[in-house]
Amino acid sequence: MPEFHLSFRVGQLSDAETIATLSVQVFLATYASDGVRPDLANEAFAEYSTRRFAERLTESARTCLLVEKGTGLLGFAEVRHEPSSAPVAGHSGSELVRLYVQPQAQMQGAGRALLAQSERLARTYGANALWLAAWEGNANALGFYAHLGYADVGRATYVIQGQSFGNRILLKRLGSP
Repeated sequence: MPEFHLSFRVGQLSDAETIATLSVQVFLATYASDGVRPDLANEAFAEYSTRRFAERLTESARTCLLVEKGTGLLGFAEVRHEPSSAPVAGHSGSELVRLYVQPQAQMQGAGRALLAQSERLARTYGANALWLAAWEGNANALGFYAHLGYADVGRATYVIQGQSFGNRILLKRLGSP
């Protein structure tokens, strides 16, 4: 089997279905550790549908950065680059809405590269910080971001059909563009 190098590009409308499918895979691998409950299934099909990603891919204030191996999507980062306030008072910047990498492709540099490109993109749009919300039950993600210089600046809650999930708000100050 031929070996392929990782390639990176900006997502297009034609990528919506592939991004949606990868999103459902990663979302369920992360949150459904005790099985797929109705609230998680509903969230997966509503928030991570092809239609929702098609909408996001056409928003001028968002960019999806993709990482591929050959023609297969391994992961993506979704950045909202218009200035926004984090859910913790006193913090703002561009938002890393999500960074999803297939479980079998994690710890191989794809996520780190997507994050670095997301930071560059945020600086390009004039942001002095990049912030994100990470589920407090995802120790691997929290360790990944801390290792790459993200500070824990507070807590927020995300509710899925009455089920609350605590999130840590992480922020990294960025240098000049």
